[in-house]
Amino acid sequence: MKIHTLGTCAGTEPMPTRQHASCVFEVNGRFYWFDAGSGCARTAALNGIPLTKIDTVFISHRHRDHVAGLPDLLWNIRKTVCMTDSPTPEKIDLYIPEMLVWKCVSAMLELEWSPRIALEPHIYGDGTVFENADVRIEARHNFHLEGPEAETHTSYSFRITSEGKHFVYSGDVRKYTDMGDWLDDCDLLMMETGHHKASEVCAGLRADGLGVKKIMFVHSGREILNDYAGAKARAEAAWGEPVIIAEDGNSYEF
Repeated sequence: MKIHTLGTCAGTEPMPTRQHASCVFEVNGRFYWFDAGSGCARTAALNGIPLTKIDTVFISHRHRDHVAGLPDLLWNIRKTVCMTDSPTPEKIDLYIPEMLVWKCVSAMLELEWSPRIALEPHIYGDGTVFENADVRIEARHNFHLEGPEAETHTSYSFRITSEGKHFVYSGDVRKYTDMGDWLDDCDLLMMETGHHKASEVCAGLRADGLGVKKIMFVHSGREILNDYAGAKARAEAAWGEPVIIAEDGNSYEF
């Protein structure tokens, strides 16, 4: 299992070394793409991730720092097929929380999409979203966009189970407790800090006695962007162990 972090910035103005949220799980030569912030396709290509092997994309919610790069990703897959000898993917499955995302993406692609590659949108909800012999991917709604009383939900976190390990990708959350009992048995929590402080998340997880084994901070907000070393030191003091603060173009093996 490898995790490639392509975009690790929260929804800020452009930053010199960070693009918006996106990461890829690589399992047995297959790539599972989570969120698609601006610039993700370029970061992937420059770091050796073959775009034409991307056939499964999961979007956590509709905010632009998580989805604005999706049309560009799909366009770059098409251009790579056209300009190189790469094999053409037969189909790309897009797992999205609401049809609005698909309407916006398809409108941008209408002028020059290749009919050779089928795009198939899937509207998902709570529960298992995708499963094969290598991975199981589950979704759980959170309260980033709606309150607890909402009848429909459009913002989700994901749990990826592979090789007997559980990885939780928070997406954007109101609070880490939105992810519920997933945190009772979690080998790696990929937690956003666009709306939270890393040290406060670490302190809360420890105080609650939750079973998170490792923590990686993604979707970095002002605390980390303005004071990387200080934020990391405070988080590790609260966690009692080293933490990972992901950066663009990095790969991590678990």
